[in-house]
Amino acid sequence: MQTMLYMPHFALRPYIQIYMHSNVGGEGQRMELDLFPVGHSVMTFILNENHFLHNTTLNKYFNVRFNFTGQLNHYHHLITSPASMIYVMFKPFGAFRLLGIPQHLLVNECVLVSDILGGVINDLCQQMEDRAHSPKDVISLLEQWLLKQLKKSEKPQTERIALACQNIIFSGGNLPINELYRLTNMSKSSLEQHFKEQVGLSLKTFSRVIRFNRVNKFLIASATKDWQELVYRYGYFDQAHFIHEFKHFFGYSPSQIHLSHQNLASHVLSLEGNANDSSL
Repeated sequence: MQTMLYMPHFALRPYIQIYMHSNVGGEGQRMELDLFPVGHSVMTFILNENHFLHNTTLNKYFNVRFNFTGQLNHYHHLITSPASMIYVMFKPFGAFRLLGIPQHLLVNECVLVSDILGGVINDLCQQMEDRAHSPKDVISLLEQWLLKQLKKSEKPQTERIALACQNIIFSGGNLPINELYRLTNMSKSSLEQHFKEQVGLSLKTFSRVIRFNRVNKFLIASATKDWQELVYRYGYFDQAHFIHEFKHFFGYSPSQIHLSHQNLASHVLSLEGNANDSSL
């Protein structure tokens, strides 16, 4: 898998994590991919027209060139044909801010962008198809469109939801929910409603995803595999709880990591710090 990362325009950085151009698989080769939740939703444009994707976890087939994938709340196994793809990885609340679509309706879903935004996206689709030979041009077109979306879209409570997400991430998913009510100065019902609408996941599930990703990064970077230490370090109830959570999100138990197939989520997260801060 080959991936190039690009930083978004300064005005979009509060809402977009990164742009990516990724090549998956070789000519005539089908690949198996494991995908786990990372707390982000993504918009994808596939540069090569003929593309096949089978989500075996959901037993769904996809052939959508310009698509949006909402937050994931569990592990997914994919079988895919070779593809060259452009990704826009949103921050947890970013897709709601820029697209205006309630995110809880799109959890674990991969849908045509035109199905959620209508015909207003058709001109952009055509322009990207005309320039599919140049990934950088496609990213530039997407960015110009997203900047226009930013100017015309105003959504309530986005700053408070951003604050909640930032604190959950900073705490590694271990911040008590009651503390979030205090930090955001929102009632329990209001915060939970707006959070689920804008992020897609509940406060509790998002916290679990963030904690799992923190554990996974530690396992990748560490030579030691002391499960009891991990249970204590990351605040799990016991070892059985830790293993259940890990398998739910990763698809394999902690001791079976070596059995997993190439993982797009792991690959992208490992490269985020190496993004090109280049003008598009």
